[in-house]
Amino acid sequence: MGAVQLTGVRKLFGALEVIKGVDLSIGDGELVVFVGPSGCGKSTLLRMIAGLEDADYGDIRISGVDVTELAPARRGVAMVFQNYALYPHMTAYDNLAYGLRRAGMSRAHVDARVRETAALLQITELLPRRPKAMSGGQRQRVAIGRAIVRKPEVFLFDEPLSNLDAALRVEMRSQIARLHQELQATMIFVTHDQVEAMTLADRIVVLNAGRVEQVGTPREVYHNPANLFVAGFIGSPAMNLLPATVGQGENVGFSWGANVALPAGATYTSGQSITLGLRPDRLSIVSATQAQATGLVTLAEHLGDESILHVRLPNGQLLTVKASGDTEARMGDTVHIGFDLTHATLFGPDGRAVPRA
Repeated sequence: MGAVQLTGVRKLFGALEVIKGVDLSIGDGELVVFVGPSGCGKSTLLRMIAGLEDADYGDIRISGVDVTELAPARRGVAMVFQNYALYPHMTAYDNLAYGLRRAGMSRAHVDARVRETAALLQITELLPRRPKAMSGGQRQRVAIGRAIVRKPEVFLFDEPLSNLDAALRVEMRSQIARLHQELQATMIFVTHDQVEAMTLADRIVVLNAGRVEQVGTPREVYHNPANLFVAGFIGSPAMNLLPATVGQGENVGFSWGANVALPAGATYTSGQSITLGLRPDRLSIVSATQAQATGLVTLAEHLGDESILHVRLPNGQLLTVKASGDTEARMGDTVHIGFDLTHATLFGPDGRAVPRA
């Protein structure tokens, strides 16, 4: 069992509180990703679970056991670091075997465990090599193997792919996803990369300034953000956030003069100031007669199968539109934009999502 439970966890560095009362349950066998901007506390929270940072308040339980005061070696966790942290003078074999030997395991058992792990990660041919004779991706696989070989209850990954190039990141993401499927182990993965979070996670924990803003599946967090922070952070390009005022007759009015019908099922109050959230793929280039907004293209990113248009409206509002790859719009063009409100999200004056009826 590798369930992790955090209750009222707080961390202070002097007078600065960096983790502000986190409550979180991670189920046995889940792959949970901590994501958030730099400085939000995601790595600190991971290190607290590992025992590398003390919790000043609250409790941390792993498999039902209170590990808050336990040393890292007694928590049943293994951590993979951003910088690999391999012993440079040791071969890959010895790097994998070191912890097992320290634990007093017999030579035969150590050898069997190392070779089993190497086969799982497809690094058997690397076992005689030292780190300096390996590529970055190979070193990272050895670092992951050093965690796997211990058979911990919980795997902790602290931005392990950030030093790799784009192609290797994709390869290693698939490796980690495959390992999770095969090992059925609890994994907690820290990243600032939204693609990693969305593709790897069973659930995502969005952190901001030491607080949990939302916990949910990738689909839930993307399609139903809990507040303006999550809406603006999750998604690339980010969600369009449009200030508006609720009018009469189930309409909402924008500062540039347009009026559109509110999404069905939304609860609202006439005269209320709200924010309408629309993903870039819910905006489209339309004819002038169909438009809810007209603006000037300030940047056109043509990416092959799609184009990202950055459009400034007359009142200064910026919109991001995900258009087809064959669009002919260029910087300086005037374009007409239509809204698809089917999946729009409304945020109230407090910045939280307005529930649907």
